[in-house]
Order: sequence, then structure tokens, then C-alpha cells
Amino acid sequence: MPQTNTSADTLLIADCPVCRKKVLAAVRGEVVEPPDDDIGREDPCRVVLVACTTCQTAMVLASNFLQGPDEWESPENVWPNGASMVDAPHRVQRAFQEAYRCFHQANAYSATATMARRTLELVCNDQGASGNTLAKKIDWLKQNDKIEGRLLDWATALRFVGNDGAHGDAVKRQDAEDALVFTEALLEHIYVLTVQYEEFSERRRRRAQRKASAVPSPATEA
Repeated sequence: MPQTNTSADTLLIADCPVCRKKVLAAVRGEVVEPPDDDIGREDPCRVVLVACTTCQTAMVLASNFLQGPDEWESPENVWPNGASMVDAPHRVQRAFQEAYRCFHQANAYSATATMARRTLELVCNDQGASGNTLAKKIDWLKQNDKIEGRLLDWATALRFVGNDGAHGDAVKRQDAEDALVFTEALLEHIYVLTVQYEEFSERRRRRAQRKASAVPSPATEA
């Protein structure tokens, strides 16, 4: 049976995936993550566990510190109906989350495309891409074996649809949704699959070295 919130509950506004609307949500716990240079998080981040006061669905909200005593941005859903997270720099994550919210919460398709393009640009910067245009930065990613084949095509498509959004041209819903999918695939490739493959290759290299060192040389056998 659903619990009713009491007057002692701290309430926040959240997007409930079950009620499919903005609801009051009761805070059940929170953690403040400190700044972390290693992941590019320049300011503290407040992560809050809440429960919808209507259906009791659990959600996780996050907000970034602004300034002054206990001043935070409006909290936004990051789970379960937030953007999927990868181990990317904080600025990259925030840009992709904003693109996700523009699509799923605001139905703002041009803004979705613009923020997807912004995410791509931040990825290029994080990877050290050179060039004074996004097209040149994408080419740098190709030349330095960061992306290839279909991912290169997707990055180029993101640049085009992002340009449409940034220049005020209407972006269709399907194009905005595809931009999100392409962006997520790019993040997954660069920040997850590439790292996993490098770790896999390093393990195999070390294993081969150990096997080679364990084989006795002809001189030792003699």
C-alpha cells in the first residue's frame, strides 16, 4: 500500500516515469559529491534519492552547486528516466544529459540536435583534437584512430543535424532521436569499448610475456 508523505518530508519536483508527469517527490537520502579534477567535475554535485508521493516510484535526481550557502541548480532526473551514463568527463556527461532532457522532457528537437552537436564537440576537445572547426576536429579523430567507418559517418551526421538546430532550422523528431542514439554510441565507443579493448590487449600482452619467461632457454636445459 503506498505510503503517504508527512509534513516532515523534504519535497522536490521530479519527472516520474510511472505517472508520466512532473510530481512531488519525497527525499529519502542524499550525497554531495565533491569536485573531482580527474573526471572534470569542477563543482560539487548533489545526488538525491527520492520517492514519488503518488506511486512511490524511486528516482535519483542530481543538481550542481551554484554559489553562496547551499545554493543548487534545480534537480534533474538521472535515473530511471535520465540519460544513460558512461565514464566520460563531467562536461561531456552534462551536455549529453541536457540533449536527453531536451528530447524526452521538453520535446525540443532543435535543442536536442544542438546539444548533441555540443556533446560531440566536447568529446573532440577531450580527446585533444586540433582544428578550428568541428569538421576538422572530426577528421582529427579519424586520422588518430579514435573513430572510423560507421562511427565517422555518425559523427558527420551529428555535425549536420546539430548545425540545423543551431541555425534555427526545424529538426524533425526522428532526426533528433537518431542524433541521441548516434551520440550515445559515440560515447560508448570512445569511453567504454576502447578502454575495455585496451585493457584486454594489455592483459594478453602480459600473459604472453609470463609464458615466454617461463619457457627454459636451450642454455638452461644443457
